[in-house]
Amino acid sequence: MARYRCCLLNEQDEVVRVEELDSYDDPEAHRNVMDLMAKTGHFSGYELWRDGRKVDERKPVNPRT
Repeated sequence: MARYRCCLLNEQDEVVRVEELDSYDDPEAHRNVMDLMAKTGHFSGYELWRDGRKVDERKPVNPRT
């Protein structure tokens, strides 16, 4: 099992919380992040990391004005 770090982001694309996740592989880690996002509901995005490698990300949408 591998350790992943999930950085949860606010609307300004700032890290506001960090969660450590234990997952067998990248797809499982992605599913775990989706579960975490669904449960909390108040984060705008995330970055998922493993051993210094960015596995996945979802950034807040910044509308152009």
